Amino acid sequence: MILKKTAKAVDIAVFITARASLNPVTTEDIASGLSLSSSYTESILKDLREAGLIRAHRGPGGGYQIRGNPEDISLWDVVKHFEEVHSFDTLYPKADHPMKGLEAAIQDQLRALLQAQTLADVAVPILPSGAKVTAMLGQFRLKPLPPPIMPKAPNSVFQLSMML
Repeated sequence: MILKKTAKAVDIAVFITARASLNPVTTEDIASGLSLSSSYTESILKDLREAGLIRAHRGPGGGYQIRGNPEDISLWDVVKHFEEVHSFDTLYPKADHPMKGLEAAIQDQLRALLQAQTLADVAVPILPSGAKVTAMLGQFRLKPLPPPIMPKAPNSVFQLSMML
């Protein structure tokens, strides 16, 4: 149903989303991180770049980053550039063929599920070594922590008499 290349394209887009919050991710980082060959990774990156989903930065410190906000890019936005949407008219020429409706319903359900998930939903941000957490706060929205619960007890045995 979904091609292997499509699944790897989603993996690469999620990997770039998770890693490229501070600095662009190189082809070698992507290939080694996902256990893919460099040439296969480059071919998928080329397709993602032509689809307008990622941007490339050349030169030292260059690499790939997601174009736009990952919260606005659904998984379907990635998948639709690699998958051909079938009409099933050539496969099932009769209008009342039971498989025609079933195949179309499966395809519609898959599209709806992929449209409901964004890259930000599935990507877990990974901090490069030496990066500070405060730099990541602008990229991903975090929920506030609940206030800490402070016990109403003395800190040491010497403060015990003050509490009584």
